[in-house]
Amino acid sequence: MREQASIPLTFTDDLRPVGDAKINGVAVPAMLSTGAGESFVFNKKILDRLGIEVRNTTSKLDADDTRNPTKVDLYVDFSHASIKDFSIGPAKVKGGTYKVENFMDDTYGVRVGAGMLLQHDLEIALDAGYLKSFNPSGCIGAHLAYWDPQAASVLAMWDPWKRDARVVFTATIGGKPIHALLSTATPYSYVPKAAAVRLGLTPESPGATREAPLPGHAADKPVWKVPVPLLSIGQLEVKDLDLRLMDLSHEGEALVLGADFLHRHRVYVAMEQKRIYFSPITRPQTRKRGSVEVIPQPLN
Repeated sequence: MREQASIPLTFTDDLRPVGDAKINGVAVPAMLSTGAGESFVFNKKILDRLGIEVRNTTSKLDADDTRNPTKVDLYVDFSHASIKDFSIGPAKVKGGTYKVENFMDDTYGVRVGAGMLLQHDLEIALDAGYLKSFNPSGCIGAHLAYWDPQAASVLAMWDPWKRDARVVFTATIGGKPIHALLSTATPYSYVPKAAAVRLGLTPESPGATREAPLPGHAADKPVWKVPVPLLSIGQLEVKDLDLRLMDLSHEGEALVLGADFLHRHRVYVAMEQKRIYFSPITRPQTRKRGSVEVIPQPLN
């Protein structure tokens, strides 16, 4: 099994992993997000500071496009910029035109998503402070969690049309299955309130506590922290996991396991095998938690 690249990580106060990147030769922090479907999205404010021109265009999403939740023809404004040179860790990317957004957090110059991170097998080792990509050969039946021969594994699902690079798998809460995804850039694991009700999780659940709304949300849409006695992923049993119930515009059905989960579990995403390996960390590091929330885009 050949290691392709290793990205050393530092962490924000709220547990999100950050890597070192360069835009046109200038060093900028990069947020690494397996919960974002795209490859790269650049921060408009950082590009403005670097003198890189940002252009705006309008694109039409047809009513039957799976990315269009309104089910009517929708015209969407997009920003993009030409980047001559970009690198993240040891990986270098050819110049091209990339999507641009106004980030809530202006600390970061670029968000690196699953479209880049999951081009090859990926080991997510937040506890050890790195992400590693691998390109295994002839390992279709091998156990790829090399650090733990007892690691549990489950089948993974991808979009067969490759419109979304994120990986989905099945978890179980209270005996009821739910699709789940991993999001390194989401501090706290959460589930949309509509899906939570089906799982028997509500603001009236034992031990539920009310938290402040998400940034930009009204006061009547608080976040609820609900203790979950048992979450199962294949043979892996995760006990006493706190989930946030969130009232989101993109309700969906996906459970998002964030940095709080990933600091307690090392994960290996095996692309060719279409499997994900999970290994519990017996001695997780204690890290300060902040208040910034980064929510990945909705599943298509």
